[in-house]
Amino acid sequence: MTSIPSRTRPPRRMPPWLAGPLALACAVLLAACSTTTGPSESAGEAALTPEQQKVLDGGFAGVFQKPPTDGPAAVRGKTVWFISCGENFEACHTMSASFTEAARKLGWRVKVVDSKYQAAAANTAIGQAIAARADGIVTAAFDCPQIKSGLLAARSAKVPVVNYAALDCDDPNFGSGEPLFTATLNTMGSTETRDYYAGRGRYNARFLAAKLAERGIRNPKVLVVKNVDQVIHAVGWKAFEKEMADACPDCRLVPVTWNITGFPNPATQIVKSALTAHPDAAAVAYDSDSFMTGGFASAIRQSGRSNLVVCCGDGQVSGTQLIREGVVTATSLIPYEYDIWATADTLNRILSGADPAGLPNQGGGFIYVDAEHGLPAKGAGIDVPVDFKTTRERVWSGGTT
Repeated sequence: MTSIPSRTRPPRRMPPWLAGPLALACAVLLAACSTTTGPSESAGEAALTPEQQKVLDGGFAGVFQKPPTDGPAAVRGKTVWFISCGENFEACHTMSASFTEAARKLGWRVKVVDSKYQAAAANTAIGQAIAARADGIVTAAFDCPQIKSGLLAARSAKVPVVNYAALDCDDPNFGSGEPLFTATLNTMGSTETRDYYAGRGRYNARFLAAKLAERGIRNPKVLVVKNVDQVIHAVGWKAFEKEMADACPDCRLVPVTWNITGFPNPATQIVKSALTAHPDAAAVAYDSDSFMTGGFASAIRQSGRSNLVVCCGDGQVSGTQLIREGVVTATSLIPYEYDIWATADTLNRILSGADPAGLPNQGGGFIYVDAEHGLPAKGAGIDVPVDFKTTRERVWSGGTT
């Protein structure tokens, strides 16, 4: 079994795609919405500023970075466990299916464990993987403190654990303790998962503000349907709300808070009650199509409101179908397939002996679609403007691109 190199933590820094003059949330996003007043949902002529048009155009084009074009060939013959966040959630199933596909290209045997979004089950699965002499483990959407005992056991057994879409134990939310994941996916130049979700939250705010301006909606009330018990979601929503204060200063945000353990009920009832209590709401902000299709879409339908601006999801097949049905206005793809292939490549590098502290930027990004821009065929996924599979397969076969 491959030993794990000691992990040194580089200093925290803002990733390049957020920091420089060409940064995603800064380069094209400098102006606020129209500040005309009037009752919520009062509609006039579209009042898009040039900067808002750039936001829409940039979102529809997609904000992506390419994967590395060199690296170790596939370390074949390994047994790897993938601990799914919950197969009943569309996003989590997409992750596990994508990992299985990538792992087969790497010549690995794969075992997928459905945690049903229970940290205790994920901890148990890590222990089972260790007992089964797994060569590596990938966890999806479980923060380090939730599965700390399992991570400590894996470290003791020298079984590498790679993290996707969650935070390590050194995150400030957890008291800045000791990092326990062997590696976290380097997305768009940062191994701090919060950077991606915060940046995306800021873009979602600018995009929604531009959509409201496009419809000429003045003084809009926005229902912010958010769960903040999951830290990554809380990070994204905090960035969204802060950015909305600048992007749409006349917007009135109404938090509609629910808990993941209460999904689909009473979470769906909470959304229904909010729609009833705020008949003048012009928009609904949300961040996951799994939640929308799991109950929130039915709440919107039952409200009889067909004129809401509903954005921005995470770009799943169910989300694009809701665009066709007129429930959702736009959705923004988190490219789980792209990211999970990147996660598989990350683990392959570790199994080949690479230092986890020096792993490369794996690229990534996001892209928006609506009824007029980039909507895929029914049942198909949103196109990612990067041929990441071909690139990785060439690297894994021992070549470069």
